Amino acid sequence: MTDKLNVLKIKQARGRLLTNLNLFYPSPVTLSTLYRTVCGDPLYNKALFAKDINYFTQKEYIEFIDELLGGSDDFYKKVCGLTAKGKEIAEGTRIDEALEI
Repeated sequence: MTDKLNVLKIKQARGRLLTNLNLFYPSPVTLSTLYRTVCGDPLYNKALFAKDINYFTQKEYIEFIDELLGGSDDFYKKVCGLTAKGKEIAEGTRIDEALEI
């Protein structure tokens, strides 16, 4: 049961992240600001956040806007925004099985 609960929490956190990115759309947001939108959960930490951002990047749901300008060395100062694919996922017009609860 613990594994199922952990999977559910990951899916919920990713859903909250996408929802918040969608609220900012089309404006980009720093990762530190995005993290603060979901850090109310005491079980959600920066390591899980970094994994979720990596997942979104690999799936091409987000892109780092600042990479075009040389990027930031500090992970939490990086600036990202939803891609068209990410917007479709956030709005539910495209399905990602890994995010379905």
